Amino acid sequence: MPYHLYPLIDQLHLFFSRATLIVALVMFGLAVYIGLIRHGDVTPRFRLGVYATTAFVAIQALLGVLMYAMNGRPFEEVHLIYGVGAVLALPFFIFVETTAKKRPAMGSYIWGFALLLGIAVRGIMTGAPG
Repeated sequence: MPYHLYPLIDQLHLFFSRATLIVALVMFGLAVYIGLIRHGDVTPRFRLGVYATTAFVAIQALLGVLMYAMNGRPFEEVHLIYGVGAVLALPFFIFVETTAKKRPAMGSYIWGFALLLGIAVRGIMTGAPG
């Protein structure tokens, strides 16, 4: 393993964690605006944003797995569970939205991004000391 890359991977993981908070907050706000204020349905552009956010979180998780493989342990081991939860949160709600018979199904994304926000905050709190 190229252990000299660990500091770079660590900083990328840190950047992605903070960016996930911002992206999840923006997408949550958009979901509330489209679903509750405008009473609209999921648009193709919004769904693309959901897929991009899912990919973003998956990349962050891969960086975390790579760090773990290089003997980089999180401050608290529960951080690993939050990582898995973050990766699985949006795909679950994507499934709920795409299989929903009743429209609008934007509520599933409101829940999904609220859950992702909570998981991201807890993940940041358990990832590193201080």
